[in-house]
Amino acid sequence: MAAKPESPSEPFKRAVTVAVRSLAAEPELEVNFSAEPPVLKGLKARLPSPSRNLSAHDVALVRGTGDAYALRKAYHDEKVNNKFRPQSPEGAAIFEAAEQARVEAIGSLAMKGVKANLASGLEQRLLNRGLGKARAKDEAPLADVLGLMVREKLTGESPPASIAAAVEL
Repeated sequence: MAAKPESPSEPFKRAVTVAVRSLAAEPELEVNFSAEPPVLKGLKARLPSPSRNLSAHDVALVRGTGDAYALRKAYHDEKVNNKFRPQSPEGAAIFEAAEQARVEAIGSLAMKGVKANLASGLEQRLLNRGLGKARAKDEAPLADVLGLMVREKLTGESPPASIAAAVEL
């Protein structure tokens, strides 16, 4: 019986898995792909599942999310984070956005390919959250906007053009 042909996305998933583990310096990191929301928890990373045809949008989102999680795993200290995280929900969201900008800046400044992946992934995530459609201050979540501002200060990179209006609000 002939083996079922491999989906074109399978080699891509394997490559992303290896890259995420390597960038995180964590060979035991379990990387899965799912339609469920992406998440990093302990030694498990769930990334967006790319479509079978590997559109540029899917590739950018998967690689950007994977690199962001890998950098968080490599450069984030949960104990220190918990010690300084504000108690209020809005304060905690802003704190987390700034921390994510910090860990991503480390990778962006050190590796051009990672920089491009993070920029594409960030833009896609924020567009998916509706930030590109923001026309009033209350439509632009403060944590997302401040995260972009911290990113700009650390890396010198302006917010993506598709989201710049939200930052201006």
